[in-house]
Amino acid sequence: MLYQGEVLVDMPLLSMAKETRWLWVETRSGRPIDVALKQGGIGGQVYVHDSKQTEIKWAECPEGVFAIGRLSKLPVLILSQTCDIQSKTFIQVAPIFPIPPGDEDYVQRVKRGELFSVFPLQEHAPELAQDSYADFELIQAVHKGYLKRPDPDKHFRLGQAQILKLQQAVTRYFGRPNAFDAGTDKAPRTGTYLCIRCFYSHGRVTNLNLEKGQEFAICPNCKETKWVPHLKPH
Repeated sequence: MLYQGEVLVDMPLLSMAKETRWLWVETRSGRPIDVALKQGGIGGQVYVHDSKQTEIKWAECPEGVFAIGRLSKLPVLILSQTCDIQSKTFIQVAPIFPIPPGDEDYVQRVKRGELFSVFPLQEHAPELAQDSYADFELIQAVHKGYLKRPDPDKHFRLGQAQILKLQQAVTRYFGRPNAFDAGTDKAPRTGTYLCIRCFYSHGRVTNLNLEKGQEFAICPNCKETKWVPHLKPH
């Protein structure tokens, strides 16, 4: 049985061969690739087209076209809720990467969970050889037929406290409100604005009262830079 917060190894994840465009392919005979495969073919010559330089007639391809992608085997963190894992064919996973050395301020922000798009993971040999993070920006849906554990009888799963933090992080990433930034934005109207981080991370309310046109300031409590308007009931 699989669980939310479980780490799996060697999961094949798909990415674009060129990050800014898809390379799509068709057989020299003009048959769709899946048709050629069904008829016993396993190879042959194909044409490769650049999606930004070739007009793709999508109306003629209601089921889509075949594209060249890059499959990389990576450890992943399961994000789907446990009940969905049992009942669905596809599950949501986030790829895991080692925290890059160098910028110590960035490293500490990752480890403290201050970045919305990543979830920190401590070293856990042999699955994770060093401190790492799960990248929410690269979430993918994968078929359960590809799932593989390092040991069929061993689960590497986050503890219950960490599961709650993961759920909070996923909610924060997908449910965070649009915000105004200190040093960049000015108040669009006179009113009260609330610090996002104080509310979501610390369960407290920090107010900032601004006149229309005033610049947003850094939060005096948590040093966050993002604010949302306080919407009063009508």
